[in-house]
Amino acid sequence: MIPESGPDYDVIVRFSALVARNVAEVHWHPTQRVLPNGDGSIDFHTTVSGLNEISWWILGYGKEAEVRQPPALREIIRKHVAELAKRYLE
Repeated sequence: MIPESGPDYDVIVRFSALVARNVAEVHWHPTQRVLPNGDGSIDFHTTVSGLNEISWWILGYGKEAEVRQPPALREIIRKHVAELAKRYLE
């Protein structure tokens, strides 16, 4: 991921069991930590500068990823999903 200008954010993304192995096997960011959950999913923790680039990475995983924090990143994803749904549901 490429650093952006702006404040640092602590990010947590839950990835479903379907993609957990793929996410966990790759070194995406120097600050990343991957914590397994009992259902096969993982929680991906990292600290990033800015939220735009990581939002595109998360969107690439579709419904297999859920932003747990920060709320500002959840809102970015929500807006992208709303616009996408609008495009396909009209």
